[in-house]
Amino acid sequence: MTSITKLSISVGTALILLGLILYISTGSKSVTALIPSFFGVPILVCGFIAKNERRRKMAAHIAVLFALLGSLGGLGMGIKKTASDGLGSAQIGQLVMGVICLIYLVACIRSFISARKSS
Repeated sequence: MTSITKLSISVGTALILLGLILYISTGSKSVTALIPSFFGVPILVCGFIAKNERRRKMAAHIAVLFALLGSLGGLGMGIKKTASDGLGSAQIGQLVMGVICLIYLVACIRSFISARKSS
């Protein structure tokens, strides 16, 4: 199992936990508190799929797509809402999700570049 596969599983799990923590801690009955989990589940699934050598590239590219969307959405909405409403638990959750996805996205891109150079 490659390090990026392990990272995918870790990031997916972290995003799922973030969504659950936000949902429980805010006492929210809204599904929007679970949005980080909606990004974490496909990244986690892609991490498990990437254990198969033949499916690794496909799974990695799908996971990167979710990381890109998560970082753009999390940071975009987090910064926008923080500027207009101040810093609340929802904004912190959005920013944390955005940062986690951005770090994962950069790690994946570096891995892709490294794999391309070695082949």
